[in-house]
Amino acid sequence: MKKLVFVFLTISAFASGQSVSNEGNAETGFNSGYNLEKSPNTKLVLNSIKALEALDTVTYKSFYAPEVKFHDNLEEKNLTQNVAFLKVLKANGISVKFEKVAPIWEYVHKNKNMNEANNYVISYQYAVLTKGDKSIKVVISAVDQLKNGKIVQEWLAYDTAGIMSLFK
Repeated sequence: MKKLVFVFLTISAFASGQSVSNEGNAETGFNSGYNLEKSPNTKLVLNSIKALEALDTVTYKSFYAPEVKFHDNLEEKNLTQNVAFLKVLKANGISVKFEKVAPIWEYVHKNKNMNEANNYVISYQYAVLTKGDKSIKVVISAVDQLKNGKIVQEWLAYDTAGIMSLFK
């Protein structure tokens, strides 16, 4: 758990700065980056959350690259495994509602040679999972890496204890 907290604190600290460097260019070789409050990528992540909320696995899968890697509390999963969990929620009568997703922003990191960028959407998601008259709240720290309009990697950190209690 300490490693998980450290990873997300590091990612958040790294991504929260307004501009990494104003000196980045091909001659100096420095890395450079900037933040976007709203972008097509933040919209894509919000739409993937809506699909998750609806437990619509077909639409949900459309936001992810086929070879996407999920790092779910540091446990690596593929798209098939991730979608299987959504099906388990649905089969057990568990609904998902996101109360808010805020803050959310995109960090664009230019690589050393300044020819390519890595795009990351960072968000804090506040979900309520309900089964019958029992509800639990879950705060999710999420980082999504996007490439060519698809999520290619996703890192999530959240407490699973409450979710597991809904299966009892």
